[in-house]
Amino acid sequence: MIRRIRGQLVEVGPDHVLLQADHLCYQVLVAPATAERLTDRPSGSEVELHTFYYFQDDQARSIPILMGFETEAHRDFFECLIQAPRVGPRGALRSMTIPLTTYAKAIEIGDTRTLKSLPGIGAGTAKALIAQLQGKLGRFIGAEALEALPTSGSIKSEVEAAAVEILQQLGVPEQEAVQSVLALQSTGVQYDDPEEIIKAVLRS
Repeated sequence: MIRRIRGQLVEVGPDHVLLQADHLCYQVLVAPATAERLTDRPSGSEVELHTFYYFQDDQARSIPILMGFETEAHRDFFECLIQAPRVGPRGALRSMTIPLTTYAKAIEIGDTRTLKSLPGIGAGTAKALIAQLQGKLGRFIGAEALEALPTSGSIKSEVEAAAVEILQQLGVPEQEAVQSVLALQSTGVQYDDPEEIIKAVLRS
């Protein structure tokens, strides 16, 4: 299994790069956003990508495919996407045109509008992603920088406490979950359901 590749940049296409590693030149498929960023790199510069390797069946033969990601988190997120029915490796890679956090949030809050705006993601695929992955992507949602880190004792209601617990189940650290919920208090909006708070936090 090939999990990482480092080499000299030879060529950048709209959906791939060529990397020279020792005496071999590898074609690595990449997300559109990755290809766009790498076009600014001069030829011959060193590039390292985290990789996903698989065989694509094409009639009577299997074709080896190598895909590259800028970070391990991007590769891990991609591997989550392909767990959903209707989402193959090429389609998942092509859909990664928005920031990782934005993509993960869209799935967590069931934002089909954002999902359907992505290349290759139609209504059916958007629903499949939500059904398969909702509640499992908390670790990909970055927290904003915090000026203060209040304790859970600052939470005023059982609804807020329940929301903090759910955020922790999604992988958000306790202090960050508390801060996110407390940040909503300043809006003056009253929430009667923890799910409403979760959606508001993920939208922020």
